[in-house]
Amino acid sequence: MLVTAVTVSNLHAQGEYRIGPSDVLHIDVFGEKDLSGNFTVSQDGTIKNILLGDIRVEGYTTSQVEDLLTKRLGKDYLVNPKVSVSIEEYRSHKVYVLGDVEKPGTYALTTESRLLDILLKAGGPTSSAGDNVSILRREGGALKHIRVDITRLFVDGDLSQNILIKDGDIVYVSREEKGNITSRFYEKRLNVFYVVGEVKSPGAYELHEGYTVLNAILKAGGFTDYAKENGVMLVRYKDGKKEVYHLKMGDVMGKGDMTDDMRVQASDLVIVPESLF
Repeated sequence: MLVTAVTVSNLHAQGEYRIGPSDVLHIDVFGEKDLSGNFTVSQDGTIKNILLGDIRVEGYTTSQVEDLLTKRLGKDYLVNPKVSVSIEEYRSHKVYVLGDVEKPGTYALTTESRLLDILLKAGGPTSSAGDNVSILRREGGALKHIRVDITRLFVDGDLSQNILIKDGDIVYVSREEKGNITSRFYEKRLNVFYVVGEVKSPGAYELHEGYTVLNAILKAGGFTDYAKENGVMLVRYKDGKKEVYHLKMGDVMGKGDMTDDMRVQASDLVIVPESLF
């Protein structure tokens, strides 16, 4: 696909970002350095404040956290406190980009993450990309599949194709020669599983009898140097419910401990996170 430049005006819906675990907040309490700084949201959805203890912020917007801190600090500790809260790092909401883009992988969603934003983060479609993008989404326990014409988006500037991307979406950019295969790509009968994150070749792969998570990681080229090998997650939807398994694949590969080497099922998603250290 030949892609030309497209100018996109800021016509995004102004939905406010909802804070989640692993996000990093920057909190500034005017005149109070000890209460200011960066705070990482814990897995239970809280941050720690030296005066207020654990404060639940998951699901809140930054303005709601500002109001909460202002009221609680003003109640017992400070006179007329001035508090500002912003997102220092977006980590809790993610999208997985696969297929014919320059940099496939996992990307953070921010307040106004739309398809064009995500594709540009991934370096844009390659020269061999086709016209269609398939978006796999879970809604109400059902598998939803959205098709977008990226030629209309990139070449014609048709913003109706610039849809809002949601947490957990899988965006797949097809190759030109595959024609309409993207309309069937994610169907369960094709026995496809997905590997994203810190592997050398993230993507979608055909599931074979007896495949395990170890097979899946090796199929995707193995871990990168930045992988958190003992933090691998297997995400599976069963009877409309999301199940997440945390696997120590570093022990599987390094120590021969096969306890965590689960069997892979069709439509499973294997996520290899980045090590922070």
